[in-house]
Amino acid sequence: MTRVVQTSGRSKLWSDRLHILFLAMWLMSPSLINAARNSTGQTWAEHDIWDVLMESYPSKMLPRRNTTHGTLCKVNLLIRGISKVDDMKMEYTIQLTLRQEWNDDRLAFDDRGVHEYLTAPDPEKIWTPDLFFQNEREGHAHSLMAPNVLLRLYRNGDIMKSSRITLTLACPMDFHFFPMDRQVCEIRLASYGFTKDDLDLQWSTLGSSVQVAAGLNLPRFILNEVKTDTCTSTTSTGVYACLKVSLFLERRWAYFLVHTYIPSIMMLFISWISFWISPESTAPRIVLCMAPLFGLASIGTNVNDQVPQVSYTKASDVWFGFCNILLFSALVVAAIVNYRKRMDKLKETQQKDRMEYGRDFNLEAQHRLMGPSKSAPSGEEEEAVSKPKPKGRPCCFGRLCLPFDRVEKIDYLARFLFPVIFLIFNIIYWPCYLSK
Repeated sequence: MTRVVQTSGRSKLWSDRLHILFLAMWLMSPSLINAARNSTGQTWAEHDIWDVLMESYPSKMLPRRNTTHGTLCKVNLLIRGISKVDDMKMEYTIQLTLRQEWNDDRLAFDDRGVHEYLTAPDPEKIWTPDLFFQNEREGHAHSLMAPNVLLRLYRNGDIMKSSRITLTLACPMDFHFFPMDRQVCEIRLASYGFTKDDLDLQWSTLGSSVQVAAGLNLPRFILNEVKTDTCTSTTSTGVYACLKVSLFLERRWAYFLVHTYIPSIMMLFISWISFWISPESTAPRIVLCMAPLFGLASIGTNVNDQVPQVSYTKASDVWFGFCNILLFSALVVAAIVNYRKRMDKLKETQQKDRMEYGRDFNLEAQHRLMGPSKSAPSGEEEEAVSKPKPKGRPCCFGRLCLPFDRVEKIDYLARFLFPVIFLIFNIIYWPCYLSK
């Protein structure tokens, strides 16, 4: 009985020693304990491996902190959608899938090829790079049904983290060529607390660094090109690694062509109709010039309300400015023609009055000189005396004389001069702004 008790005591003692040995081996290296257990033919489940790895894992410490080479983080982006480009606030809203890859040798394990990779049940317990977006204004991670975060751990310690986020990023814009403008919006990603010696960032070399989701369509812009680059950030606290994505956006200006340019051209044509109306019709001429002027001002206001107030001249300002000049000039022409016509009528009236007075005076003088015995002037003589002079003077260019007076000459010139000036302006305007 005593021997049996001693044997049982020795077995318990050896069991305790083996547990202590396994614990010591696990504290020294997780890979050794994995190899030891796999040598016995035991297959480890994922949660068992995570339990062993997480037992003494320092999740707040940077991998390779005390080595000469810092941690290298490779970044890959998937642009899932761009929901809004706000010209007034100079910002845009984008949804991204951010993928990060780095190596943490503290999490290396050996399960003899049983698992290709492990999926972390709780990614917050793993150290991750402290990346932030330098031009971020607002942002959030998606977690409606479940946190949209995926973290995979490979046997050699490589880690891949993928997360889905929505960001509102600042985008400084240049409106010199609005509404035919092209904007360049950036995504700037950098480390917040670790300098480049501790944490370096690099674009992923496997495939494309930035992918764009198929079917991405913007209502007001066209995404022409996506470029990647580095943008090392230097501050008073050190040099920090930075990555940059440039999105080249081209505005769809067909909307402005239909709702801005074509209506303004039609308003100019309406104002030019006044040149074909009789100078005596003053009210219709003034209305045909004033109504388009007010309409063009309304269209220009609506266009300018879509962009912020800037201190420089936009392409739309040049267009509306020139159209306003033509409309105002048409109004001035109508006023000049009306004034000249009134002056001509006044002169005709005064001339007629003088002729009537002169005719009466001549008849009375002839009657006195000829006496009562002399016969009165014949009808032809009286008609010759009272016949007014021809109305106005013909308009002549050298030997070519046009069948209208000086007042009608102004309308005649305006009918051809205004369209020619507007045509020349278009020949200069469109190539200038569309070619840049």
